[in-house]
Amino acid sequence: MEHKDSTYIVEHPDYSIEEDIPALLDVFSGRLPLNISCIVDMQNHLNFSWDTSGVPEHAQYSISYLLCSDTEPEKGLVSHKEDVPAPVYSTVLGNQVPQDHIILRLNVNFPGIWYIQTQKWDIRRVEKLDPPQFINTTIQSDQLYLEWDLPKSKSRTENPSCFSYELRINDEVRNLSQKLSHSEPNIDQTRTYKIQMRVKMLDACHGSLYWSDWTSILNLGPLILQPDFHIGVMVTIALGLPMSLLAILLLCKFRIFYKLFPPIPGPSIKIKGLLEKDITSQVLYQIISHKCVEEVSEVEVKEDEEEEDDEDENEEERL
Repeated sequence: MEHKDSTYIVEHPDYSIEEDIPALLDVFSGRLPLNISCIVDMQNHLNFSWDTSGVPEHAQYSISYLLCSDTEPEKGLVSHKEDVPAPVYSTVLGNQVPQDHIILRLNVNFPGIWYIQTQKWDIRRVEKLDPPQFINTTIQSDQLYLEWDLPKSKSRTENPSCFSYELRINDEVRNLSQKLSHSEPNIDQTRTYKIQMRVKMLDACHGSLYWSDWTSILNLGPLILQPDFHIGVMVTIALGLPMSLLAILLLCKFRIFYKLFPPIPGPSIKIKGLLEKDITSQVLYQIISHKCVEEVSEVEVKEDEEEEDDEDENEEERL
C-alpha cells in the first residue's frame, strides 16, 4: 500500500476559495501542517497527539487510522471515524493486527473550513521499547559490573549493535552502544550508587524516534559501612566526656589532698579502753561525792533546827 503525507483545505459551501479561504487560513497563524506525534509501545498501546497552538480555540477534531502490512497489503484495520474532544487519542491494538505501517487522517473542523491532514509512519520509527532488564549487578573490589538482556522489539531483531543505551549512575549519564554489559572502575565502596537505564533502536536499523522509560532505581552498595553517629550519641559524648573528666579531676584532687595533709591518727583500741575506764571512774566518783555532800548538808540543817528548838525550850523554861 502506497501513501504519502498530505494536507488540504475543503471549501465550505458558504465560502469562496478565492475570496474567503486566504482570510480563513490566517486563523491558523501559519502553523500548517500540524505537528502530529505517534507512539506505539510494546504492550500495543497506540497514542496520537498534535500541537494546537496555531489552531482556533473552538476547533473540533476527528480521526481515523489504518494499520497495514508490507507482506500482506490486502489486510488492514480501519478504525471508525471518531470525534476527539482533546488533541490526544489513545487505544489498544490487538496482537493479530499487522504492524508495519500506520496511517492517520486528522480532520480539523472550524466554521468556514475543514482542514484535513494525513500522515504515515513506519511502526519501527514510532516504537517505544520497554526498559532494559538487568540480569547481573555486582560490586567487586573497586569495580561495578552490570549486565542486561537484549530488548524485545516489534522488528524482532536480535542484533545487539542495533540498540543504544543511556546509563545513569547517580547524577552522571553515560552513552553505551552495541553491548550488553558495562564495567565502571574506581568505585567508592563506602557510597551507595543509584542506577537507571533506558534504550532505543539506532537509526541504522530503522530505529525509533523515542527512548524507552527509565528503569526503576537500583541501589547498590555500600560494601563498607561508615559509622553512623546519631545526634543523641554525639550530644551524650559532648556532655558526658567533660563531666567524666571533671569527676576524675575531683577524685585525683582529693587523693592528692589526703596525701599532702593526712588526718591525725586516732588512739589505739587499748588506749581508748583505758581512757574510757578513767572517764567512767571519774564520773562515778563525782556522782558519789556529790551525793555525800548533799547528805552531810541535810544533816547539818537538821542539827541547827534541833539546837534552835532546844534554845527555844530553854528560854521558855527560864520564863
